[in-house]
Order: sequence, then C-alpha cells, then structure tokens
Amino acid sequence: MSRLSRGGGHVFFRNLFSAIFNKVRAPTGLKRAKMLDGYSNTYVPWNGNDYDNACVRDCVDTIARHMSKLRARHITRKNGNIINVPDDSLNYLLSTRPNWMMTASDFLARITAQYYTTNNIFVYIQRDETGNVIAFWPINFNSLELYEDKENTLYCQFTFGGGDRTTVPYDDIIHVRRHYCRDDIFGDPNNQLMRDDLNLLQSVKSAIINAVKNGGKLRGIINWNGTLREEDQKSRWKDFIESFTVDNGSGIGALDNRGSFQQLTTEVDTFDSTQMEWARDNIYKHFGLNEKIIKGLYTEEEYQAFYEGVIEPLAIDLAQEFTHKIFTMRQRGFGHEIVFESNRLNYMTVSSKCKLAAAMIPAGAIKRNEIRELFGYAGLPGKEGEEIVVSLNYVKSQDQSAYQIGKDTGDDDTSKKGGEDDET
Repeated sequence: MSRLSRGGGHVFFRNLFSAIFNKVRAPTGLKRAKMLDGYSNTYVPWNGNDYDNACVRDCVDTIARHMSKLRARHITRKNGNIINVPDDSLNYLLSTRPNWMMTASDFLARITAQYYTTNNIFVYIQRDETGNVIAFWPINFNSLELYEDKENTLYCQFTFGGGDRTTVPYDDIIHVRRHYCRDDIFGDPNNQLMRDDLNLLQSVKSAIINAVKNGGKLRGIINWNGTLREEDQKSRWKDFIESFTVDNGSGIGALDNRGSFQQLTTEVDTFDSTQMEWARDNIYKHFGLNEKIIKGLYTEEEYQAFYEGVIEPLAIDLAQEFTHKIFTMRQRGFGHEIVFESNRLNYMTVSSKCKLAAAMIPAGAIKRNEIRELFGYAGLPGKEGEEIVVSLNYVKSQDQSAYQIGKDTGDDDTSKKGGEDDET
C-alpha cells in the first residue's frame, strides 16, 4: 500500500509499512517470552471469516457506528475534577485525525470491528525522536510473537501479509482484549463457540431457500395406461417434466391420454419464522444486542441499556489503556488522562430533556451552550455561551449574591434588584 500526499504542490507515494515503522529499531539479544502457561507466546488472529456473515456484520457495524460517535480527549484532573483540556497536538490526534489515513470516527469504527471479530485490539503508538505521539495506527497482521530482553521488557514481533516484519515494545502497543480468560496476554478467539451458532443460522437459511424452491414444484404420480417398458416410461416422464418446466411462466404441464397425473398435496412444514428469530438471537447475544438496536428502533431506556452494557465497558477499557500507554507514571501522577465521552442526552425524548434542564438550571449545574446543545441548537459565541445560569432571574452565577443583597455589580442599572425602579 502507498500514501498519496500533497505538499508544496507535489504529489508523492510512500510505502505504508516504512511510513509507520521506519524508525523502529529492535534491540538485539531478544529471546522468546515465557508465559505462565509455558511458551504459548504466538498469536494468530482468528480467520474464520465470521465478518463475512450478514448477521455478524450487522452486529459489528451497529456497535462500530455508535462507538465512532465517542469523543476522545486528553484532560488533566485534580482531586477528581477536570481542571484543563490542553489545546495540544495529542487532542487533535484523538479527536480529529489519529493518522493521515483515518478520521477519528474511522479509527474508532475500525478498532471496534477488530475487537468483535478477533477479540483483540492492537494499535501502534507512533512517536517522533523526542517521544511525542505523532499518530495512532490500528494494525492487522498475520501473526504475532512475544519476545523479551535481559530486563524482561516485553516485545511484539508482527509479521504482515506482504512478508514484512517488525518488532516493537509492548508498551508502544495499545492492546484491549475481549473474552480475556485462558491466555495470559490475548483474548480467546470465537472459533467453535461462534461457529456452532453460525452453522445453525446457515441451516435455517438453507431451509428457507429450499422451501421457496419446492414451493413452485409439481409433486405427484403418473399412472401410465397399459404396460410400458422402463425406457419408455423414463422418456415420457422426461417429456412431461420438460413441458412443465419450459420458460413460459405458465406453470402448466402437458400429458396425453396414455397417462394420468395424480398430484400429491400433502403439506410438509419446512420452515418456521420463529426458527430464524431464534437463530439470529443466538448471534445477537454474543454481541449484547437485540433486533431493536440493530434496526435503530430503540426507546430511550433501551438505548441506555445498550450503552451501559456494550458501549461504556469498551470505552472504559480504551480510556484506561490509552492513558497507561501514552503517559509516563509521572504524567499520570499529575492528572493527565485520556477519556472517551459520549453525549447520551441526544437520545433522550424532548420531554426527558425538558425535565433534565428544569432540574439542573436551578442548581446552576449547566451552561447556556449545554442547554442549547441539548435541544439541537448551535452554541452561542464567546464567553456568553459558557456562562452558568441559575433560577434567580437567570442571572450569571457569579452575580447572584450581589443581586440578592442589592449590591452594585458594576453593570448599568444593576444596583436595583430584579429591575426595580427607584420608588420601589
């Protein structure tokens, strides 16, 4: 694969493998890492082609689309409170363009698809010479082997489809796992667990296809008048079949007086719609979904359950892994953190939004722009939209005490309470 880039009016191509790993220099003297369960230090992604199944792809795509709406941010906290959102290149990478090939939404959708098809996410953190993060790359590979050096530092050796190979420190790999049970490092594959349900679904689909095909067939017995040789019976039977199956769309067969046709009308149940629903539900449950979520027909409560059961756990895993792998222990100690946020309020009904706003405004717990965003309106420019308002005549929060005691706030005509005139 190559890169197409425009710079200074010039267009050039660059090998993708070199663009990502050109500065990687693996140390010498590495040996294969030994895990607690022995030397099971090789990982090959599950290639059962589950993603090619329509039902599985619907499930993965549904989760990926909702995950792609999350917003990743670099923040700093103090005493549990967010005190700053740095305007730095890291925030640009996380929220806009993790690498030159992907938007932030593309990035989240792809790693989500990897998560649910291979039960592992692998993202390489690309840094410059000074150690600053310059890109995040989701990577697909043919195989992975674990190595360690004399200091027991863990390394990952990736082998790609084109035969390229690179070895990078495990600390430079964002690794999130699903079904993390038996292996020391990797999530367990779906293989037989998923394969049984996929085979069941395919069997039900085959039954539907056969039912449709058999529905247009003529079933019965031909009684020949007189005694015929076996070869004559086959010849006349063939003539009858061909007369019935000609491409004229009539569905009518022809038979002379040398034989009579007795139709068999016994109905055989070959398909039940509940079978398909049951087979699909077996696939849905692997992903924590149901038909309403897949079709986008969910209620507010149903989406809340979907978010808390599927989206939020993965968002928490990603936030913790990004935070640990991007920042040093000292930086984490100073409150640097990566968070993945979602505005779940967008899925609330208008009635619920009104109740929420009515509850938060009196307490001064919501900004004017947040109220406007809640109802789908554009934010106000400047500081005006970032002001917190309260129920005391909906004044600025920093002025409410002055209004209560009638103190002059410095604004015109603000020395009177609530617009009272001099006589009052």
